[in-house]
Amino acid sequence: MYWTSYVPGDGSYGGSNYFGHSLEVEYGITGNYTIALYADFQHSAGNDFEYIRAKAVMMHYQFLDKNALPVDLGVYLEYKPPRRMDSVKSEEIELKLILEKDIKFHRITLNPTFEKKISGMEVSEGVEFAFNGGYAYTKSMVFQPRLEFYTKMGELYDLSPFNQQQNYIFPAFDLFFGKYGQFRWHAGVGIGLTGEAEDLVVKSILSWEFF
Repeated sequence: MYWTSYVPGDGSYGGSNYFGHSLEVEYGITGNYTIALYADFQHSAGNDFEYIRAKAVMMHYQFLDKNALPVDLGVYLEYKPPRRMDSVKSEEIELKLILEKDIKFHRITLNPTFEKKISGMEVSEGVEFAFNGGYAYTKSMVFQPRLEFYTKMGELYDLSPFNQQQNYIFPAFDLFFGKYGQFRWHAGVGIGLTGEAEDLVVKSILSWEFF
């Protein structure tokens, strides 16, 4: 999987005309349990292409088979080592719940997400909370339009006011191609809804699934 994010202009995240890149390899241990490893890179206007860090998805597990429960349930656990350029080195653990419901050709997804620093000077900080999700129309096996939202809401027990959060809405789509639909291109444009968010974020994910 190759993931690209682009923030045009003088964004606060990574400098002027920022590009973020991720390469990911995922391996299915069973039909419900996968592990993954990926590496992050970045570059922006006037700066060289540079490696940031590798990350490990220690567990991506789906409980039971699809539609066996009223809501499909999964869990995602990721370990994030320190970023190379950060002056304050810290490790993080991310835990994400994956809640998904199909109603005919309508798919609703919710991802409550919890992040906690487990080393470094900021280890005493509380658990960071994000609430992400989306809707997809899945009637076509080739093209599926989507609408997604992403948030960063601050510490779980002391959430930031709405105008101090990072909130985005993403019109997006999935395009499947190849003889068996093994290639997927996911792309979208994010619009920042609050002052702490970037004005515009463009994302593109190209994946190849081996059967």
